[in-house]
Amino acid sequence: MGICVLAAGPITLRADQRGGRGAGQLASPSATTVARAQRTAAQETADWLERVQKKVAAHNLAGALRVVTARLVAAPDESGALRWRAQLLAWTGRRREAEAAYRRALQLSPRDADVLLGLATLLAQDGRTAEALALLDAAGRIPPPRADVLNERGRVLRALGRRSDARAAFLQARGLEPKGIPAADDEALAGLRSLESPPRFEVDIGNETDTFNYTGAANTQTVAFVAKPNDRWIVAAEGDFYQRFGVDAEKIVAGVTYRFTRSDSFTVGGGAGNSNGIIPRAETYFEYGHGFRISERKPLRGIEAAYNQHWFWYGQARVLVFTGTVSADLARGFRWTVSANGVRSQFTGLPVAWKPSGYTRFDFPLPRLAANRLLMNATFAVGSENFSELDQVGAFASRTYGGGFRLGLTSRQYVNFYAARQYRNGGNVEGIYGVSYGMRF
Repeated sequence: MGICVLAAGPITLRADQRGGRGAGQLASPSATTVARAQRTAAQETADWLERVQKKVAAHNLAGALRVVTARLVAAPDESGALRWRAQLLAWTGRRREAEAAYRRALQLSPRDADVLLGLATLLAQDGRTAEALALLDAAGRIPPPRADVLNERGRVLRALGRRSDARAAFLQARGLEPKGIPAADDEALAGLRSLESPPRFEVDIGNETDTFNYTGAANTQTVAFVAKPNDRWIVAAEGDFYQRFGVDAEKIVAGVTYRFTRSDSFTVGGGAGNSNGIIPRAETYFEYGHGFRISERKPLRGIEAAYNQHWFWYGQARVLVFTGTVSADLARGFRWTVSANGVRSQFTGLPVAWKPSGYTRFDFPLPRLAANRLLMNATFAVGSENFSELDQVGAFASRTYGGGFRLGLTSRQYVNFYAARQYRNGGNVEGIYGVSYGMRF
């Protein structure tokens, strides 16, 4: 007959107590013990998930990432925690680390549709559409069918130029979306609308009136035309007609932009006209721009930077302007632009002069109104801001305050209004008032 030994370690029971097991065998955990362990594990999972979701809702992504990291220390092979880590890393711009986390989660759970969708979305945003489509096809084979997978598949197919397949994916997704979904949340409907022929041309017609406390008013009419034959090329032309200080002048300026990557572009252009001594008789310029993706969830979403050199030739002066511009794209349609100029001016018979100037603009929507319906702006400039007019050149001791708004009449028509006041040295004051109408087709 066996004996029962009480010790700090596992308990050894008699054979007759374990249904015929021999003495010395380890006892199996009781059903109560197993259930308790399962409840504990489930509770721990629920606890960390709830903390992550609360921090994400509060836009505390760093705190959410710390919770997920701690969870992975305790459970390094938990695919759900890896998926959350990948998503948080993607939202904070750490895209390579995000991809590595997604791929590790996919190794652990190859049939997890959430992981497949997350990795596919990340790759599609980086332009790796063929890889993304393969992952989405795999996710689509996992029942039940999901609207979010189909919507992303439609977007990827659209990027690949497979418009009919994209339409079929969006239609299938729309059939799975809940009835009565708000239009703002209807991704399938937005996808179907995006397949409509995009506007390739834009025409803008405007007038600006300038008033002065030392002379009569001046007017300028502008007609601008932009053509986008494809995603690589943009061609722009503009005609300006001046009535300034009792003299009329006209000029035409044209330029072409080539986007050689998703983030890089180069522009070159120039113009000439009948200057009559109040505008440049000729001008030329080039510009290089680069965009930086920062985050999808942080307040700062992306940055655009540009460098521009612009030459102006007047009858009695030559002006070279070096301009650096940085624009920050912020959450909810906000945008802040800062531009700084270094200006080299040379008038006949006078030495070369260098002067700095600068400009800033803040674009913002109003609460509960979409930015494409109404977008406000406020501006401030120091020094000269318009080198296309001779009375601006050399008027560097000035401050300009202004603002305006862009009103969307329809999805393809808009109106711009703006006003500003410039205080120049010598007590001179200029008022600037403008309006323009634009149409895309």
